Amino acid sequence: MFKHISVADTAEKLKQKAVTIADIRDPQSFKAGHIAESFNINNQNAAEFIEQQEKSKPLIVVCYHGHSSQPAAQYFASQGFTEVYSLDGGFEVWKLTQAVEESS
Repeated sequence: MFKHISVADTAEKLKQKAVTIADIRDPQSFKAGHIAESFNINNQNAAEFIEQQEKSKPLIVVCYHGHSSQPAAQYFASQGFTEVYSLDGGFEVWKLTQAVEESS
């Protein structure tokens, strides 16, 4: 089972270096912008990603708006990840929040 996580809580986990980020958006969107140190995951590399990651480390799944990440997060939870989150609002909210923080 996965949980929901806010942008603020995600930023805090990133500061602590205590999380893995799986970005499931298309490669072009990922190249245009993504959360630092995130992995761009798709159907072709998902199995390899699952195999290589530490399943006890928290995993946050990111999509565009926080909808597609929910079934993906459930999938990762079913693959043995013990602490899985879906980022509420997705990368779009993350991007807006970062822009506001940078301008203040």
